[in-house]
Amino acid sequence: MPPTKPRQLAHPGPARTHQTRRSFLLRTTAALALSPLAVPLVQANQEPAPNPLRVLVWCEGTAPRTVYPDDIDGAIAQALQPNPGLTISRARLSDTDAGLSDAALDACDVIMWWGRLRHDDVPQARADAVVDRVRAGKLGLVALHTAFGSKPFRSLMGMPCEPRFWQEEGRPEQVEIASPDHPLARDLKPFLLPRTTMFVEPFLVPEPETVILKSSWDQGPMFRSGMAWTREHGRIVYLRTADDGFPVLFHPAVRQLLANAAGWVGHRT
Repeated sequence: MPPTKPRQLAHPGPARTHQTRRSFLLRTTAALALSPLAVPLVQANQEPAPNPLRVLVWCEGTAPRTVYPDDIDGAIAQALQPNPGLTISRARLSDTDAGLSDAALDACDVIMWWGRLRHDDVPQARADAVVDRVRAGKLGLVALHTAFGSKPFRSLMGMPCEPRFWQEEGRPEQVEIASPDHPLARDLKPFLLPRTTMFVEPFLVPEPETVILKSSWDQGPMFRSGMAWTREHGRIVYLRTADDGFPVLFHPAVRQLLANAAGWVGHRT
Protein backbone atom coordinates (compact mmCIF):
# COMPACT_ATOMS: atom_id res chain seq x y z
CA MET A 1 0.00 0.00 0.00
CA PRO A 2 1.48 3.39 -0.93
CA PRO A 3 2.18 5.77 1.98
CA THR A 4 -0.47 8.28 2.93
CA LYS A 5 0.12 11.77 1.60
CA PRO A 6 1.66 13.98 4.31
CA ARG A 7 -0.78 16.39 5.93
CA GLN A 8 -1.09 18.68 8.92
CA LEU A 9 -2.35 16.93 12.04
CA ALA A 10 -4.12 20.08 13.20
CA HIS A 11 -6.77 19.51 10.54
CA PRO A 12 -9.30 16.73 10.02
CA GLY A 13 -7.95 13.56 8.45
CA PRO A 14 -9.78 11.20 6.11
CA ALA A 15 -12.71 9.07 7.18
CA ARG A 16 -11.65 6.29 9.54
CA THR A 17 -12.90 2.81 10.19
CA HIS A 18 -13.75 3.16 13.88
CA GLN A 19 -13.88 0.30 16.29
CA THR A 20 -16.03 0.21 19.38
CA ARG A 21 -14.64 0.28 22.89
CA ARG A 22 -15.85 -3.33 23.28
CA SER A 23 -13.95 -4.59 20.24
CA PHE A 24 -10.81 -2.76 21.35
CA LEU A 25 -11.01 -4.26 24.84
CA LEU A 26 -11.41 -7.73 23.37
CA ARG A 27 -8.26 -7.15 21.33
CA THR A 28 -6.49 -5.73 24.35
CA THR A 29 -7.40 -8.77 26.45
CA ALA A 30 -5.74 -10.98 23.88
CA ALA A 31 -2.70 -8.70 23.81
CA LEU A 32 -2.39 -8.84 27.59
CA ALA A 33 -1.84 -12.56 27.37
CA LEU A 34 1.25 -11.89 25.27
CA SER A 35 2.57 -8.66 26.73
CA PRO A 36 3.41 -7.93 30.41
CA LEU A 37 1.68 -4.74 31.53
CA ALA A 38 1.42 -2.36 34.42
CA VAL A 39 0.41 -3.45 37.88
CA PRO A 40 -2.78 -1.89 39.33
CA LEU A 41 -2.40 1.79 40.17
CA VAL A 42 -3.92 1.64 43.64
CA GLN A 43 -5.78 -0.68 45.95
CA ALA A 44 -9.50 -0.06 46.35
CA ASN A 45 -9.24 0.49 50.13
CA GLN A 46 -6.53 3.16 50.00
CA GLU A 47 -7.38 6.48 51.65
CA PRO A 48 -7.11 9.84 49.83
CA ALA A 49 -3.77 11.60 50.26
CA PRO A 50 -3.70 14.60 52.62
CA ASN A 51 -2.03 16.82 50.02
CA PRO A 52 -3.28 15.59 46.64
CA LEU A 53 -1.86 16.62 43.29
CA ARG A 54 -4.50 18.69 41.49
CA VAL A 55 -4.90 17.66 37.84
CA LEU A 56 -6.95 19.56 35.26
CA VAL A 57 -7.84 17.47 32.19
CA TRP A 58 -8.46 19.79 29.24
CA CYS A 59 -9.76 18.85 25.79
CA GLU A 60 -11.41 20.54 22.82
CA GLY A 61 -14.41 18.19 22.85
CA THR A 62 -14.14 16.71 19.36
CA ALA A 63 -13.37 13.01 19.92
CA PRO A 64 -15.77 10.54 18.25
CA ARG A 65 -18.42 9.39 20.73
CA THR A 66 -18.31 5.92 19.19
CA VAL A 67 -14.78 5.66 20.55
CA TYR A 68 -14.98 7.83 23.69
CA PRO A 69 -18.61 8.20 24.84
CA ASP A 70 -17.61 10.80 27.45
CA ASP A 71 -14.92 12.32 25.21
CA ILE A 72 -11.19 12.35 25.89
CA ASP A 73 -11.40 14.27 29.16
CA GLY A 74 -13.91 11.77 30.51
CA ALA A 75 -11.70 8.80 29.64
CA ILE A 76 -8.62 10.40 31.20
CA ALA A 77 -10.50 11.46 34.33
CA GLN A 78 -11.79 7.90 34.67
CA ALA A 79 -8.25 6.58 34.26
CA LEU A 80 -6.82 8.86 36.95
CA GLN A 81 -9.69 8.77 39.43
CA PRO A 82 -8.57 5.61 41.30
CA ASN A 83 -5.36 7.32 42.40
CA PRO A 84 -5.76 8.64 45.97
CA GLY A 85 -2.88 11.06 45.46
CA LEU A 86 -4.75 12.94 42.71
CA THR A 87 -7.79 15.17 42.52
CA ILE A 88 -9.25 15.49 39.05
CA SER A 89 -11.17 18.29 37.36
CA ARG A 90 -12.25 18.64 33.72
CA ALA A 91 -12.45 21.56 31.30
CA ARG A 92 -13.25 22.02 27.62
CA LEU A 93 -12.78 24.63 24.95
CA SER A 94 -16.51 25.40 25.05
CA ASP A 95 -16.32 26.48 28.71
CA THR A 96 -16.01 30.12 29.77
CA ASP A 97 -12.49 31.41 29.04
CA ALA A 98 -11.96 28.17 27.10
CA GLY A 99 -11.85 26.36 30.44
CA LEU A 100 -8.56 28.12 31.18
CA SER A 101 -9.53 30.99 33.46
CA ASP A 102 -6.98 32.26 35.97
CA ALA A 103 -9.06 30.71 38.75
CA ALA A 104 -9.07 27.31 37.03
CA LEU A 105 -5.34 27.38 36.34
CA ASP A 106 -4.49 28.56 39.86
CA ALA A 107 -6.52 25.67 41.25
CA CYS A 108 -4.40 22.99 39.57
CA ASP A 109 -0.81 21.74 39.64
CA VAL A 110 -0.92 19.78 36.37
CA ILE A 111 -2.77 20.26 33.11
CA MET A 112 -3.26 17.33 30.72
CA TRP A 113 -3.97 18.81 27.29
CA TRP A 114 -5.62 17.04 24.37
CA GLY A 115 -6.42 18.84 21.12
CA ARG A 116 -6.43 18.12 17.41
CA LEU A 117 -8.83 20.12 15.25
CA ARG A 118 -9.26 23.42 17.09
CA HIS A 119 -5.82 24.58 18.18
CA ASP A 120 -6.37 28.03 16.66
CA ASP A 121 -9.62 28.51 18.58
CA VAL A 122 -7.84 28.66 21.94
CA PRO A 123 -7.55 32.36 22.92
CA GLN A 124 -3.92 33.45 22.82
CA ALA A 125 -4.18 35.12 26.23
CA ARG A 126 -5.36 31.87 27.80
CA ALA A 127 -2.57 29.88 26.12
CA ASP A 128 -0.05 32.45 27.36
CA ALA A 129 -1.44 32.08 30.88
CA VAL A 130 -0.65 28.35 30.72
CA VAL A 131 2.85 28.96 29.37
CA ASP A 132 3.65 31.56 32.03
CA ARG A 133 2.62 29.22 34.83
CA VAL A 134 4.63 26.33 33.38
CA ARG A 135 7.78 28.45 33.14
CA ALA A 136 7.27 29.68 36.70
CA GLY A 137 7.01 26.12 37.99
CA LYS A 138 3.40 26.60 39.07
CA LEU A 139 1.98 24.18 36.51
CA GLY A 140 3.17 21.00 34.80
CA LEU A 141 2.05 20.25 31.23
CA VAL A 142 1.29 16.83 29.72
CA ALA A 143 0.64 17.21 25.97
CA LEU A 144 -1.20 14.24 24.52
CA HIS A 145 -1.17 12.83 20.98
CA THR A 146 -1.87 15.75 18.57
CA ALA A 147 -1.56 18.34 21.34
CA PHE A 148 1.92 18.92 19.90
CA GLY A 149 0.05 21.41 17.69
CA SER A 150 -1.39 23.29 20.66
CA LYS A 151 -0.40 26.88 21.38
CA PRO A 152 1.09 26.19 24.83
CA PHE A 153 3.22 23.24 23.69
CA ARG A 154 4.58 24.99 20.60
CA SER A 155 5.34 28.13 22.58
CA LEU A 156 7.28 26.15 25.18
CA MET A 157 9.12 24.12 22.54
CA GLY A 158 9.87 27.01 20.18
CA MET A 159 9.63 24.71 17.14
CA PRO A 160 6.98 23.50 14.62
CA CYS A 161 6.39 20.27 16.59
CA GLU A 162 5.15 18.24 13.59
CA PRO A 163 5.93 14.64 12.61
CA ARG A 164 6.88 13.96 9.00
CA PHE A 165 3.51 12.33 8.29
CA TRP A 166 0.89 10.03 9.76
CA GLN A 167 -1.32 7.13 8.71
CA GLU A 168 -4.67 6.22 10.26
CA GLU A 169 -4.66 2.57 9.23
CA GLY A 170 -5.06 1.13 12.71
CA ARG A 171 -1.90 -0.96 12.80
CA PRO A 172 -0.70 -2.65 16.01
CA GLU A 173 1.75 -0.47 17.92
CA GLN A 174 4.56 -1.98 19.97
CA VAL A 175 5.66 0.39 22.74
CA GLU A 176 9.15 -0.09 24.18
CA ILE A 177 10.45 1.43 27.42
CA ALA A 178 13.55 3.41 26.42
CA SER A 179 14.36 4.75 29.91
CA PRO A 180 13.12 2.19 32.47
CA ASP A 181 14.61 4.09 35.42
CA HIS A 182 12.72 7.31 34.70
CA PRO A 183 9.69 8.03 36.95
CA LEU A 184 7.42 8.04 33.88
CA ALA A 185 8.25 4.38 33.37
CA ARG A 186 7.29 3.29 36.89
CA ASP A 187 5.55 -0.12 36.87
CA LEU A 188 5.64 -0.29 33.08
CA LYS A 189 6.98 -2.96 30.76
CA PRO A 190 6.81 -3.10 26.96
CA PHE A 191 3.20 -3.27 25.80
CA LEU A 192 1.12 -3.66 22.65
CA LEU A 193 -1.72 -1.40 21.50
CA PRO A 194 -3.88 -3.43 19.08
CA ARG A 195 -4.78 -0.54 16.72
CA THR A 196 -3.42 3.02 16.54
CA THR A 197 -2.52 5.87 14.20
CA MET A 198 1.07 5.62 13.01
CA PHE A 199 3.35 8.68 13.29
CA VAL A 200 6.64 8.87 11.41
CA GLU A 201 9.89 10.64 12.29
CA PRO A 202 11.42 13.14 12.07
CA PHE A 203 9.36 14.75 14.81
CA LEU A 204 10.33 18.42 14.90
CA VAL A 205 10.74 19.06 18.61
CA PRO A 206 13.81 20.17 20.60
CA GLU A 207 16.13 17.45 21.85
CA PRO A 208 14.39 16.06 24.94
CA GLU A 209 16.06 15.58 28.28
CA THR A 210 14.80 12.00 28.21
CA VAL A 211 13.09 9.72 25.71
CA ILE A 212 10.94 7.40 27.79
CA LEU A 213 8.95 5.54 25.12
CA LYS A 214 9.62 4.44 21.57
CA SER A 215 6.88 3.05 19.34
CA SER A 216 7.08 0.94 16.21
CA TRP A 217 4.57 -0.52 13.76
CA ASP A 218 5.20 -3.86 12.06
CA GLN A 219 8.90 -3.59 12.93
CA GLY A 220 8.94 -0.59 10.61
CA PRO A 221 8.90 3.13 11.46
CA MET A 222 10.02 4.13 14.95
CA PHE A 223 8.61 7.16 16.76
CA ARG A 224 9.64 8.78 20.04
CA SER A 225 6.26 8.49 21.69
CA GLY A 226 7.15 9.64 25.21
CA MET A 227 9.53 12.53 25.95
CA ALA A 228 10.30 14.93 28.79
CA TRP A 229 11.68 18.48 29.03
CA THR A 230 12.22 21.20 31.61
CA ARG A 231 11.57 24.85 30.74
CA GLU A 232 12.92 27.20 33.41
CA HIS A 233 11.14 25.89 36.55
CA GLY A 234 8.45 23.82 34.83
CA ARG A 235 8.25 20.28 33.53
CA ILE A 236 6.65 19.15 30.25
CA VAL A 237 5.85 15.69 28.90
CA TYR A 238 4.69 14.66 25.45
CA LEU A 239 2.83 11.33 25.17
CA ARG A 240 1.70 10.07 21.76
CA THR A 241 -0.39 7.25 23.22
CA ALA A 242 -3.76 9.08 23.40
CA ASP A 243 -5.29 8.42 19.99
CA ASP A 244 -8.83 9.75 19.44
CA GLY A 245 -9.55 7.30 16.62
CA PHE A 246 -8.90 4.16 18.67
CA PRO A 247 -9.76 3.68 22.37
CA VAL A 248 -6.21 3.37 23.65
CA LEU A 249 -7.00 5.40 26.77
CA PHE A 250 -8.80 2.34 28.20
CA HIS A 251 -5.57 0.30 28.03
CA PRO A 252 -4.12 -0.36 31.52
CA ALA A 253 -0.55 0.50 30.55
CA VAL A 254 -1.63 3.84 29.08
CA ARG A 255 -3.56 4.61 32.26
CA GLN A 256 -0.50 3.85 34.37
CA LEU A 257 1.53 6.11 32.08
CA LEU A 258 -0.88 9.01 32.55
CA ALA A 259 -0.64 8.74 36.34
CA ASN A 260 3.15 8.58 36.15
CA ALA A 261 3.27 11.65 33.90
CA ALA A 262 1.07 13.65 36.26
CA GLY A 263 3.35 12.85 39.17
CA TRP A 264 6.51 13.81 37.31
CA VAL A 265 5.38 17.12 35.82
CA GLY A 266 3.78 17.94 39.19
CA HIS A 267 7.19 17.55 40.92
CA ARG A 268 6.01 14.62 43.03
CA THR A 269 8.47 12.12 41.55
